[in-house]
Amino acid sequence: MLRNWPWVVVRMRCHFCRRGGDARLAVLAAKHGPYITMGRLLVEFMKGCAWAPWNPTRRPQKYGRKCGGYCPDLRRPDPPDLPPCLTGLSLIDGGKADMLPDEPAPAERRRRVGGEE
Repeated sequence: MLRNWPWVVVRMRCHFCRRGGDARLAVLAAKHGPYITMGRLLVEFMKGCAWAPWNPTRRPQKYGRKCGGYCPDLRRPDPPDLPPCLTGLSLIDGGKADMLPDEPAPAERRRRVGGEE
């Protein structure tokens, strides 16, 4: 339900038509009510998609494209609007042995064959 949504922003995207929309939680609750489910909100978002299966301008197709609408933050553990500087440090695999050397290796000088030296 919308009242249990943990973030301030609700984001919707579509795989095929590249549509997307961000809406504030309070605006969606005022428009649709706090008891609307996320699935129903996704159906409302998909109504404007050209690939929606219930679009009257499209014929039913067995293997045709369907709307690719989804909510990218549905199972996300951190807020989508959190600035990157507040996410904390992340551990990178590897160690000092995996680092590149500070100085390049000295180039090997070759002698000329048949030279005057």
